[in-house]
Amino acid sequence: MSTLLAPQRPSGIPDPLQLPGRAPRTSLPDRIAMRIALALLLWSTRPTDNRDRAAGAQAHRLLRDRRIREQEWARARLLLPNSR
Repeated sequence: MSTLLAPQRPSGIPDPLQLPGRAPRTSLPDRIAMRIALALLLWSTRPTDNRDRAAGAQAHRLLRDRRIREQEWARARLLLPNSR
């Protein structure tokens, strides 16, 4: 039995209507609106300004370096012989 010639069932999804006066392309105002929306979306997801974060990190590094220097100075002072 050949199934190639069997009757086909309809899919249940209606075919889209082809209107005779419509071009199959998006209108100019819609394209402009989509371009503006895309630009706004990209602009809203841009990286934030990290200057404050960088300044805070630099201050933290400076404070850490100062503490290390003070600890080394205190250690060296303790290791020196008494000069009294």
